[in-house]
Amino acid sequence: MARPRIELPALLDEPFGTLRRARETGWLADADEQTVGVLTHDRVRELLTDSRLRANFVDFLHSFGVTSGPFYEWMAISPLNRDGAEHQRWRALMSRTFTPRSVERLRPFLQQAAHELIDGFAARGSCEFVAEFADVYPSLGLCELIGVPSEDRSRFRAWANTIGLGFSPVELAARIGEVDEALTQLLAYTGELAARRRTQPKDDLVTRIVQAAAPEGWSDFEVRGFIAGLVFAGHETTKNQLGWMVATLVEHADIWDGVANGSLAAADVVEEIMRYRSAVTAVGRTVAQRVDLGGERLEPGTRVLLSLWSADHDAAAFPRPDEFAPAANRIAPHVAFGYGPHHCIGAALARTELQEALGALAQRLHHLAVAEDARWKPPIGINGPERLPLRFTERTAE
Repeated sequence: MARPRIELPALLDEPFGTLRRARETGWLADADEQTVGVLTHDRVRELLTDSRLRANFVDFLHSFGVTSGPFYEWMAISPLNRDGAEHQRWRALMSRTFTPRSVERLRPFLQQAAHELIDGFAARGSCEFVAEFADVYPSLGLCELIGVPSEDRSRFRAWANTIGLGFSPVELAARIGEVDEALTQLLAYTGELAARRRTQPKDDLVTRIVQAAAPEGWSDFEVRGFIAGLVFAGHETTKNQLGWMVATLVEHADIWDGVANGSLAAADVVEEIMRYRSAVTAVGRTVAQRVDLGGERLEPGTRVLLSLWSADHDAAAFPRPDEFAPAANRIAPHVAFGYGPHHCIGAALARTELQEALGALAQRLHHLAVAEDARWKPPIGINGPERLPLRFTERTAE
């Protein structure tokens, strides 16, 4: 049987239906002459751990005509573009900060931050959720954890939002100039922060990165780039995941109220949100050595898109894949944070931020509705709402 072909217009118009129909034909689909998509839960997990595939984000930039400039150079030194021992040394350093114990200590800070943001709009009965909560909240916890001064945190949001366009194939080519300019400003700031930590070290991740530079042989550009990458990644993905969380639960008032009254655990609801609508839609790899698997052959140089959205809606792994059902769909682990050597290093922080945000929002607000002028990013790359106007009733007003 011939492989199905996934056309971009169909994917943009009806992503989950398009992926489901392709998945019913087999585990692999063609995307273009050089790119294939991996669709099933078992094959996505298997290939995310296969050393014959390499992380090579710049190869995808080439396919969109981006071959130079600040964003290209930044991604070339990114952990998203590295494998093997070099990548593992980077992870070992970073993981000392992103431990479950370190993150757990942030819960009181995150609770307070969430309630303070809600204070700004609760009595009004409406808000634009992205601008007033989702775009502000994630960077607070991340910057607190890695050591970015509180007075500088608001500066990151505009930079991160613009840099996020670089991860959207629909936006990238047309807006690469804006992405490069925002990244240049962010790198200038992280360079200044690194310089301060060299002379005024603290017990934080920025200091550890600076102190590891000489032993690891990292250049000044790599040091600045690693700090910028942590700040960007922890902001952009969680911001979009918060948007998906609220937009989904608007349609499930019983679950929202269950979190509010304590009959449902926020942690369980968050895991199902991650499966049902993850902010990251796919992970890219390039075949370095020929792969023969499941009746298919992948030749060296083939670009591979491992579809997290497809894997997490695979009926072979989840009993009710197209429904939001926290209890029913806990059969298999989702892949929203990836899997294997590149599993998201900030997963514990993201989970904690989402749990505390959900708990605070559910305790304070109910009867949620999304206004008609909500606006969404294209369902590819990093995905979520650009604008999410909400109406609600404040619980304390009853």
